[in-house]
Amino acid sequence: MISGIRLRVVVSTLAVIAVMLALQSALSLLKFRTLVVEATSSRLQVTANAIDVVIRRAEAVGLSMHEISDLNALVERERLRDPKIHQILLFDLQGTILAQSGDRNVLREDMHEILPRVLTSDDKTITRESGEYLYAGRILRDSSNSIMGAILISEHTKELSAEVRDTWSRLTLKYLGIFAIVAASVSLFSLFQLFAPKYFFRKSGKANLGTLDPNGSDELQKQISKGKKVQETALTDLSKISKLSAVAKLSDRLEES
Repeated sequence: MISGIRLRVVVSTLAVIAVMLALQSALSLLKFRTLVVEATSSRLQVTANAIDVVIRRAEAVGLSMHEISDLNALVERERLRDPKIHQILLFDLQGTILAQSGDRNVLREDMHEILPRVLTSDDKTITRESGEYLYAGRILRDSSNSIMGAILISEHTKELSAEVRDTWSRLTLKYLGIFAIVAASVSLFSLFQLFAPKYFFRKSGKANLGTLDPNGSDELQKQISKGKKVQETALTDLSKISKLSAVAKLSDRLEES
């Protein structure tokens, strides 16, 4: 019975540990994906900032975005510096594409959803994940701090997913190793508790006075003899008290009669 209870306790403990590690693994997956998205967005914003700097310089000498003749060459050059970039789009305030590089197919549904958020955002930069792409947007402002357009850079999310899967796989192996170590430790400790007492106390029995120290053995025997005498005296006194009590009760009955 004790072994069955011990087994249920061990199994329950290992189950709780396994659930905790699984939850920790899932939380780590979500956290790591968030970090990867933030890192990717920061990298894309570096490219957007480089384009923004060139446009600001042209605007400072009196040229508007429509008057810059090499916008396509500019965005193409910046895209080639980062091969992971899928597409770079440069918009004016009305949402018209002024320049683009990369895939020539523009996802209109994503543009209708993301571009208005970029142009109306209170922040200078935004990050949005839509379907297969991660978008990093940046507002373009002129010298008077008025909005004159926006840059939108996209990248395939499959690149992010591959990085997340690889890291999560390595992390999962570590969690499995931790669980294996904990399970082995708990099992060995339980087996030690179950079998160690039988091993250590199997030969134990009653104490043998002959194996004790002679002086200690004599003293112990004296104490035992004294205890027996005290016990006999107490029993004798108890017997006398019982007889006196019986005589007293008999006397009381005779007086009453």
